[in-house]
Amino acid sequence: MSNEIKQNIIRDLQGDVLSGDHYTINMFSCWLNGSYLGESHYRKNLAAITECNNNRKKLRSFVINAFTSYIAHDAACSYGYAQKVLVDFLGLDTLNKLNEQLIDNVIEFHSTYCEVA
Repeated sequence: MSNEIKQNIIRDLQGDVLSGDHYTINMFSCWLNGSYLGESHYRKNLAAITECNNNRKKLRSFVINAFTSYIAHDAACSYGYAQKVLVDFLGLDTLNKLNEQLIDNVIEFHSTYCEVA
């Protein structure tokens, strides 16, 4: 079963995750905006991003946790297993670049939605 989960995660990450139009990366915005877990999750994300106060180090921690949680939820597996597959498949160099891209996405998300919250 875990091999099937691993293959599903890898399938969803196929292609250039840094391209800016990767499906799974774009779907992460749905995780942030509450489309997966509802309005309370959306508000929790906004509050957590606000607490980071544009500090990229804090935002990096938020992004790693949120993106890994999104992958785990989508694949119906544990956070730790999702994290292992992400690291093994993408490698640290690509993950670091992806984290920087996701931080920029989170900042944009926050600036777009913080006035609505």
